[in-house]
Amino acid sequence: MSRNKAIDGRNLVSTAVCNPMSFAIGHFALGAAVTALIVTYLLPNIPYPRTLVLTGGLWALVPDAAKLVTSPKLTAFHESIFAEFFWFHRTLDRIDAPDSAGISALFVALFFLVTVLVERRERRQFGRTSESYDDGDVPTQ
Repeated sequence: MSRNKAIDGRNLVSTAVCNPMSFAIGHFALGAAVTALIVTYLLPNIPYPRTLVLTGGLWALVPDAAKLVTSPKLTAFHESIFAEFFWFHRTLDRIDAPDSAGISALFVALFFLVTVLVERRERRQFGRTSESYDDGDVPTQ
């Protein structure tokens, strides 16, 4: 079923399919939070952990490429079981069918809490991550 939008008195027909799905920020936050936990606790010595966390969030968004490009294959992929490999994308779309801002906010809060937990663990394990300078001991460039 296609979606009609009224803009300035004109009816524009969108090519997007009206399937219930969650906000993209919810997918990103859940993917980044799960990736942060995996990187912190299962792969603690991996280089560039923060980059991997961002990559995990972006990985969760891959099935939503169907929103950017009109393609029956991408739409079918978004609705298929293979979308689950992208941090349970399909399940999240089904759970958050009404596109609730509250559920997405919950995942953003979860990501924030995981970030605090990861930073706390890193600081306890490795100490301060930056040097502090005395008043007159500022490095010159």
